[in-house]
Amino acid sequence: MKNYDDLHKLWSRAHTAGSPIKFTRNAVVSASLDRLSPGLTLDAGCGTGEYSIFLANKGHNVTAFDPSSFAVRTLSENGGAKLGIEAQTNTIDDFHSIEKFNNIVSIEVIEHIKQDQAAVRKLYSLLQERGTMIISAPAKAFLYSEADRISGHFRRYSGSGFRKILINAGFSEVKIKNYGFPLLFIYLLMRKLFLSKIITRHFSKKETLDRGMSTILSGLYPFMLAVDRLNIPFLGIGYVAICRK
Repeated sequence: MKNYDDLHKLWSRAHTAGSPIKFTRNAVVSASLDRLSPGLTLDAGCGTGEYSIFLANKGHNVTAFDPSSFAVRTLSENGGAKLGIEAQTNTIDDFHSIEKFNNIVSIEVIEHIKQDQAAVRKLYSLLQERGTMIISAPAKAFLYSEADRISGHFRRYSGSGFRKILINAGFSEVKIKNYGFPLLFIYLLMRKLFLSKIITRHFSKKETLDRGMSTILSGLYPFMLAVDRLNIPFLGIGYVAICRK
C-alpha cells in the first residue's frame, strides 16, 4: 500500500522547486472550476486543498477527502477550517455520503488507483442528476517513466481509454481538453529518455536538482498557456474532462 503522506511531501518539494506541468494544468483546471455553479461540491483526492480552498472562496459548500492525513491537516491549516471545508482522511472506495453532490472534482487521482473504473463509477454514484464532474489524468502511456512510478502512478492514459472509463461509468456528456503541447510533451519525452537518474535523485532527496529545467520552462509559461487555449488534440501530456451525469 502506498504511503500517501510521503507522496504528498515529495510532491510539495517538487512543486516548490517549480513544476511547469502543475502550472499549466492549474490554469486549465482553474478555468474549468470557475465555470461551476456553487453548490454541494466534493473534492475527491483533495491533496493539500488548493482546489477545495479555491471553490470555497467561490461560494461552494465543500467536502474534501484524501488518503493522506498530512495533506488533510495541511488543508485545514492553510485556511480550509476557517472556510468551513469538511475535510477528512478517506479514500474513494471507503467514502460514503447520504447527500448527493452538485459537483465533484478529482484532479490527478485515478492514475493512483489500481481499480480506476470502479473508482470513477463510485464518483458517478455520488453525483446528483445533471451534476458535473471535473476530472484530470496524465496522458500518453508511452511517456510513462521513472517519475510516474515514484509518484505512485499505475498508468498514463490514451485519449480513447480515458474517455471510455468516463462513458462506461455512465456519464452522458464528456468533454476532454488536452494540455501541454508541444513544450511539455518534449520535456516529458526528454525526461523519460535521458533524465531518469536525475529525476530519481530529485524525488528521493530533499534537493531540487531539476530546478534549472523548471526555471527555463517558467520563462515560456505565457507561450505554453497561449498554445493550450487552442486545445490542439495532438501530443498533449494531460487531460482535463468535464463530465455531466
